Amino acid sequence: MPRLVTATALLVEAHQGRHPVRVSPDEGPADPRESYAVQAQVWHALAGSARPTAWKVGAPRIDAEPLAAPVLPERLCPGCGRLPREMFTSVAVEAEIAVRFGRALPARQTPYSRQEILDAIESLHVAMELVDARLADPEAAGPNWRLADNLLNGALVIGDALPGWREIDWSSREVTLEADGRVLDRRTCGAPLNDLFHCLSWWLSHAGGARPGDIVTTGAWSGAHPAGSAARLSATFSGLGMALVEIVT
Repeated sequence: MPRLVTATALLVEAHQGRHPVRVSPDEGPADPRESYAVQAQVWHALAGSARPTAWKVGAPRIDAEPLAAPVLPERLCPGCGRLPREMFTSVAVEAEIAVRFGRALPARQTPYSRQEILDAIESLHVAMELVDARLADPEAAGPNWRLADNLLNGALVIGDALPGWREIDWSSREVTLEADGRVLDRRTCGAPLNDLFHCLSWWLSHAGGARPGDIVTTGAWSGAHPAGSAARLSATFSGLGMALVEIVT
């Protein structure tokens, strides 16, 4: 479909040239199915035949179908790592918790049960998403463009593993976002949708299963907060750990 070919080309060019594109809703994907088709083509253009090993997933409401996007390989960062500033147009930060699978869950028609999913998880990690866009005005572009643009993922930083994660109370944690030591946000809140694992069964069907080492971040605990030109960004879950990254010139 020429419209989707054009949408793919615009996003690939924006990735490669670091210049956001200005688009309107009627120029791009008409629905989530088309958005995912563009996602896949952008991935193929930038990452080739490599299989995604990291994803973001979330839903606006407990009764809404989740949305997902792969994280490009160069945009997956271990905690205390570094990312080049030239990778980004602008940066906002979100505090998250990510899941790392230790056991394969192959694709199948019957959805995996919650217990099967929990048994396949190797570890949970404090995580921080760096939000960025290849769209000059993501709000004006509309939800289908935002989904096609990997849900505005700029990078995913994987921080401290959480020992004893099965016993952690996820209903109330103090979460702090900082940029160069300045507090951007500090709040006490609970897991997205009040259920850290709510979207994983849907994601397994969407992604075609999980393999050992796959990482899925499960939604923002706080809104996205612009970080400006700060070089040191962190997300801390009180009593649990932190994710930290340096943005270098």
